[in-house]
Order: sequence, then structure tokens, then C-alpha cells
Amino acid sequence: MFSKCFLFIILLVHVITAGEVGDRCIPSEDVEDGVCTLVTNCKVALRQIKDNNYHSFARCGFEGITEVMCCPSTNVKFVDVTGETTESPRRVDDNNGNTRGSKRKADEECQKIIASSKPPLDLHIIGGEQASLGEFPHMVALGFEGQFGYRFDCGGSLISNRFVLTAAHCVDTPDRVEPSVVRMGVTELGDPQFNSETDARVEAIYKHPNYTRSLKYDDLALLKLDKAVQFDTTLNAACLYTRDTDPTTALTITGWGTTSTTKDARSNTLLKANVTVVSRSKCSESYTSTKWRKLPNGISETQVCAGDPDGLRDTCQGDSGGPLQSLSEPDGQTRLVGVTSFGRGCGSAVPGVYTRLAHYLDWIEGVVWPR
Repeated sequence: MFSKCFLFIILLVHVITAGEVGDRCIPSEDVEDGVCTLVTNCKVALRQIKDNNYHSFARCGFEGITEVMCCPSTNVKFVDVTGETTESPRRVDDNNGNTRGSKRKADEECQKIIASSKPPLDLHIIGGEQASLGEFPHMVALGFEGQFGYRFDCGGSLISNRFVLTAAHCVDTPDRVEPSVVRMGVTELGDPQFNSETDARVEAIYKHPNYTRSLKYDDLALLKLDKAVQFDTTLNAACLYTRDTDPTTALTITGWGTTSTTKDARSNTLLKANVTVVSRSKCSESYTSTKWRKLPNGISETQVCAGDPDGLRDTCQGDSGGPLQSLSEPDGQTRLVGVTSFGRGCGSAVPGVYTRLAHYLDWIEGVVWPR
């Protein structure tokens, strides 16, 4: 009896403390080659969790509260809930056991964000209307001081513990009123008065140097907060999408903007909707330079168009500056593809136009993470 218990303890220790991130390991009885990896960085594990609420591979241990599991290095076939047989992609590792990738500063910072992420207790399903608390932990609301408190008229995205990304036209307004606070970590906007638990004051504003109010280009700005944000399950930064090509996965828009095309009805609850990328050529048909004087060059490569062909889901007034985002990578971390800039009406088949962040990475990195 004692020998059996001793053997069980040895096996348990082997499963729980097999190694650290980068160590070689054995994922399962059927798969012999693997690497100890954060569960958020293993695509096949994330796929199994999404389909079955668990993964079938050995555990190496934990890094903080994030599981380190044995991710297969070779293709693994498994059957998902639909009955379809799927293969996990082959991992490409360097000699140190690290997955190869871009060396951009934004990508380096993304790895820090992933490491600091505290995932919510449940996986969220994109496609509904009301967002769950912690589903978009980077989403913030920009507050403009008014007679009766703050008006939250624009959105933004937290990209570090001190910086928020938004649209330049949100900070360069005709009435010259700039956002002075940022509300974070909530889905319900709540009271218009300053709340020290959810709000941070804006210390500095950086508009893109090429932005001008007379045109629709370079519509990007950064807000520096007066204090560093403490990340938790409902509040965290988002990674930036650093590829030149458009993501092929679904895109999601979020905001507290107008919810009706017939009356000025704002949402107090964070809403979400799926949209798809629209080609520049197709998008340009709706935004010809002859009709849009603020677009003398038409839709440029610095912009990305996205919309709903049925005209049911769209960004509108109050959503400006908010994120166009995608789960485009196997690590399960949201990437910011664009910032909501402008559109032609609301809730129509005409796509909205977003500032393409991949075109502005040098400027963003220079302000947020100066070397």
C-alpha cells in the first residue's frame, strides 16, 4: 500500500512540475515530442479548451496563475465537437525552445502583456451584443468634463500600463474640449462623477504629427495617464496587430456609442459586434474623393474598411477611437487592428473606416516604449 502511494506521489510530481517554459516534454501517450509552453501560447490546447472546456495534454507547472502545459511540437489530430478532424499547426522553435516571431518592440511588449494576463474564469464567445466583464479588458471610455460631470463621448484601448490609443479627432474637437479622464475595467459606464477606483486622469496627449482636422487621414492619438494601471482579470492592455496583411479571422468592434439610427440613444453598457474586412477598392466606391473633400486621395493604405453586408452591425457616434480587434494569433490574446475613425451614417451596408495600426507602429513604439 505504501509503495503504491509513493509511486502515485512521484507520478503526480512528474505531471505538475515536469519543467519550465522552453523545456522539452511528452504531451501525452500518443504524442512524444513537446515543449513546455504557456497554455495561452499553444493553439491546439486553446482549440480543445474552446470545444471541450479542457485540453488533453500533460501539465508542466504554472507561471504565476497561468498554466504551463506540454504543447505538441508536431501536428496533432483531434476530433472537435462538430466531429471534424483537425490538425494543430507545427510549431517552429529556435535552439532555445522559443517560438520564432517578429522582433518589433510592439511584439516584445505583447509577450509581457500575455505573461501578465490573468484570464477570466470562463471563455467568452464572440457574436452577441452585450460584452462580458473582462472580455475586453483593454477597452476604456474617454471622459470630457461638463457641467454635470463627465461625458463619455469616445472610446479607446489600453496598450500599456500608462498609455491609451484612440482617434485624433477625439482629442482635437471643434469646441476644443479635450478628454481629461479615462474610465477603465468596466462594462457599465455608471456615474458621471470621477471615481478613483475606475478612473485615471490624462497627463498628456500626443496627436499623430500628420493629423489635420481638415482631412480624414492619420486619425490617431495617444493619451498618457497620470498613474500606472494595475492589471487584473478585468483590466489589461491589448497587443498590437503588427502584420501588413489583413487578418483572416473575424473582427470585433466594441463601444458605448449610439444604439439607434432614429434617435440619440447612447448605451450605458459596453456592446460588441462582428464585422468583416472590406477591400480598399470596394470601400472606395462608397467614399469617392469627389463627394468626400476630406478624402482627396480616397481610401489610403493607412486605413482599413470593415462592415456588415446586411447593415445591421456598425460603429456609430460615441464609438470613435474604440478598437477594431481580432483573435488572429494562437496565443489567445486580442490584437488591435484599427481605431474607429469615421463612417457614412450608422447601421448601413457602407463599411466603416478605421485607422490601420500596422502602418503607425514606428510612431506608437517611439511614444509608448522609447528605446
